[in-house]
Amino acid sequence: MTSAPRAPGQGDHVFLVDGSSFIFRAYFQSINQDARYNYRSDRLPTGAVRLFCNVLHKMIKEGVMGKKPTHLAIIFDKSEDSFRKEIYPDYKGHRPPPPEELVPQFPLMRDAVRAFGLRPVEQIRYEADDLIATYCVMSVRAGADVTIVSADKDLMQLIQPGVVMFDPASGDQKAKGSRPERLIGEAEVFEKFGVTPDKVVDVQALAGDSTDNVPGVPGIGVKTAAQLINEYGDLESLLARAGEIKQEKRRENLIEHAGLARISRELVKLVTDVKLETPIEDLIAPGLDAKGAIAFLKAMEFSTLTRRIAEDSGLNLDDIPPDEKLKIPDSDFSVAPARPAAKAVIDTTGLPVPAGPADAGTPAALVESVKAGLIAIPFKTDSYETIGSLEALDAWVARAREQGYVAFDTETTSLDALQADLVGFSLALEPGHACYVPLRHRDKADLFGGGTMAGQVDPVEAVKRLRLILEDPSILKIGQNLKYDTLVMGEQAVKVAPYDDTMLMSYVVDGGRGNHGMDELSVRHLGHKPIAFSEVCGSGKSLIGFDQVPIERATAYAAEDADVTLRLWLLFKARVVAEGMTTIYETLERPLVTVLANMESRGIMIDRQILARLSGEFAQSAARLEAEIHELAGETFNVGSPKQLGDILFGKMGIPGGKKTATGQWATSAQILEDLADQGLELPRRIVNWRQLTKLKSTYTDALPTYVNPKSGRVHTSYSLAATTTGRLSSSEPNLQNIPVRTEEGRKIRTAFIAAPGCKLISADYSQIELRVLAHVADIPQLTKAFDEGVDIHAMTASEMFGVPVAGMDPLVRRRAKAINFGIIYGISAFGLANQLSIPREEAGAYIKKYFERFPGIRDYMDRMKAECRANGFVSTIFGRKMNFPAIESKNPSERSFVERQAINAPIQGSAADIIRRAMARMDQALVKAGLSAKMLLQVHDELVFEAPEEEVEATLPVVARVMEGAALPALALKVPLQVDARAAHNWEEAH
Repeated sequence: MTSAPRAPGQGDHVFLVDGSSFIFRAYFQSINQDARYNYRSDRLPTGAVRLFCNVLHKMIKEGVMGKKPTHLAIIFDKSEDSFRKEIYPDYKGHRPPPPEELVPQFPLMRDAVRAFGLRPVEQIRYEADDLIATYCVMSVRAGADVTIVSADKDLMQLIQPGVVMFDPASGDQKAKGSRPERLIGEAEVFEKFGVTPDKVVDVQALAGDSTDNVPGVPGIGVKTAAQLINEYGDLESLLARAGEIKQEKRRENLIEHAGLARISRELVKLVTDVKLETPIEDLIAPGLDAKGAIAFLKAMEFSTLTRRIAEDSGLNLDDIPPDEKLKIPDSDFSVAPARPAAKAVIDTTGLPVPAGPADAGTPAALVESVKAGLIAIPFKTDSYETIGSLEALDAWVARAREQGYVAFDTETTSLDALQADLVGFSLALEPGHACYVPLRHRDKADLFGGGTMAGQVDPVEAVKRLRLILEDPSILKIGQNLKYDTLVMGEQAVKVAPYDDTMLMSYVVDGGRGNHGMDELSVRHLGHKPIAFSEVCGSGKSLIGFDQVPIERATAYAAEDADVTLRLWLLFKARVVAEGMTTIYETLERPLVTVLANMESRGIMIDRQILARLSGEFAQSAARLEAEIHELAGETFNVGSPKQLGDILFGKMGIPGGKKTATGQWATSAQILEDLADQGLELPRRIVNWRQLTKLKSTYTDALPTYVNPKSGRVHTSYSLAATTTGRLSSSEPNLQNIPVRTEEGRKIRTAFIAAPGCKLISADYSQIELRVLAHVADIPQLTKAFDEGVDIHAMTASEMFGVPVAGMDPLVRRRAKAINFGIIYGISAFGLANQLSIPREEAGAYIKKYFERFPGIRDYMDRMKAECRANGFVSTIFGRKMNFPAIESKNPSERSFVERQAINAPIQGSAADIIRRAMARMDQALVKAGLSAKMLLQVHDELVFEAPEEEVEATLPVVARVMEGAALPALALKVPLQVDARAAHNWEEAH
């Protein structure tokens, strides 16, 4: 199907797909799938082509993120010999050759593009990224929007108003709460590089890129590069002023390797004016060439997608023969090796394992034995049982009670457990033996008032049977991210205990080695890629609820989840013991499932009137600022428009220091405006204030009321247990751990969090817990003595460093000591401290040097942590939690240096996180034992928030403080006392 050529213009949307990136991504996804789907009957490797075709079909049919393209280009690398090799012959010189089975699939990818009605775009001497950059700039100039389909960081330099990147790769996870896809805009670029997109090239020029063998400047990583570019403006300014840099090694490297930096910039900077062989007018997006696609797919033997396209287009498959040109001779591709069948024996776990020498009966050998046995048992989704009667369910319940453990998972209508309907549940008793119990699947007619699907179990009676398992103390329940299922069943008045959670078991043995979602764990440890959620429920506009999935398909998906979870548990229970992490799991991880589920279900009240009033105040203040901005600018313009703002600041007013993006638009990032404000310029300062106010309004005062649960009338945040390397919890939907409290406007938001009538909120906050942990682990006598005696720690530090008495100390001196105290924990640099205190970097560097001289134990601790991480690949908290840093072995010096700084901070932050976890695990029982009815509602890093009846507040405060202050005991007696400040009030801010 062809369309008349037409250049993009206003209102058009251009999709530029990084085809070369997708080739490799599809290949590495395919090797984690069943090998039967990766080869044609003549043994031609086709797994990557199949996944590529699925993505291509979806993009043509649906677009991405609800937007369809008017122009679409699939762009490939023509060869590795681009013009960059002429600049730097070693460019990409370290890249290994492509996998043998991928080589014959390269031309098939291009054949697929043609078969689907598109034209593959490639050009000699230029990389796909250069073609994408050129098409992007041309499209933006014409007024069109652009979506670049890729996750390649090199393309992030193109991000600007009207240009985003789309990464579909993150959506192949089935972990609850994960997002199926993500957009990459200016905020995501800043998060990755620490600079705005227009400065990415300069950062990459300094940091280099080991993947493409871009040299960069030795000793400078991305973080340092961002600091330097933000400080000096651009690469050339930095190199011209390199002699001003105080760090000797950094200064020498920049001066000595300035040429490498400039070469690196030419290597990473994308060409935006390629003389294109494929005109942009030819990128007009066609409809799908159904006949051509079917002929190609038939030749590839991709039956599922072939049938789908035929059904959608109304074509008869028998009328379209396979494309004869795609019958490739055997000599043109690598034949996939046959996989020998494993000989099996039975070990003590009852699992079949490949035969081999009988290793010594060590825990590590048991782990390998269990893993081999699990991998040897195939996944057969068509053998899972659908439970359609209470009698069949009773039989499974009886077997679970007899066995004493069962894997369990729920299927629901929502990721919000407190508002989700239970659609069904799955059980697994042994690897390969699982079932699904459908409860509330609806047929299409039910969407308009019809009936439910046939063959289901009565929900009320099924939950009664399920309760016999879930509440039986003699049966261990096994789940993955079990907090979600606990909340779901809590809405059914069912309590889940006792239990094991495979996500948390993975977290204690592999924290820092990737995420802990079920799909990734299955691929990583079992070599099996489970059915993706999108395969059963679709995505985008075609997304359906799980209650609309046919029961047979739902059984394959849901029962497989339970099967995978059981296998992971069998593996992890062996690993937890073998790696000595049982105590960590049982005291710091597992108890928090119930604790956090209870906190989330309780929620916290908000006063909508306060939020509405604050929204009005913020709106008025923003309007007032906007009027002042217009007056200073001498004209009215859209303050929220980066283009109009840039034209005013750097065009009309001629403020020096402005930089333009690739499209010629002035850059107006927050950093640029804050730098100008720091120079005393009023207009930028007011714009910064306006942005802060409007963000508070949109993110908090306007958004928080939308999170109120209609049944409870409260806001219920969701906590993630396994989201950070250090053990810190994270909060989302909404994030209540990130409400700003450093500004007056931010603190006002906390006044909207209120206690129920007749109650008060209690805020209990650890005082300087990370400094206390530092004093303990680094054994600093001065700090230990000060904490023991209750001395003002920051005043003491100032006295030690600056030789001034504590009595009558200048507040500014104390503030500087406080900034250093907390900054040292996070590895603050002289640059960062200088910015924080608004002092010269030389002065900030002198402060840090003096600090280490006065407290030498801190430097010893830092050196010890770096050495431990290099030797072991991990560091530990004071309780034994391991935090893995595999990148400590990186060959990139700057990356290693960054990881070393993480290794210094992690034991401190992680130990503090462990302490509050221990307190939370004991808190509910302590309150009940004291006869108190206070309820723990929130955790915000070092703070716990409770709701208590007014008449019980005075009795509750000491109990809360006692539990928190004694949380480290009896496992460990800290060298310094923990101190908790606990106060009560009618709203959160007053109690804080």
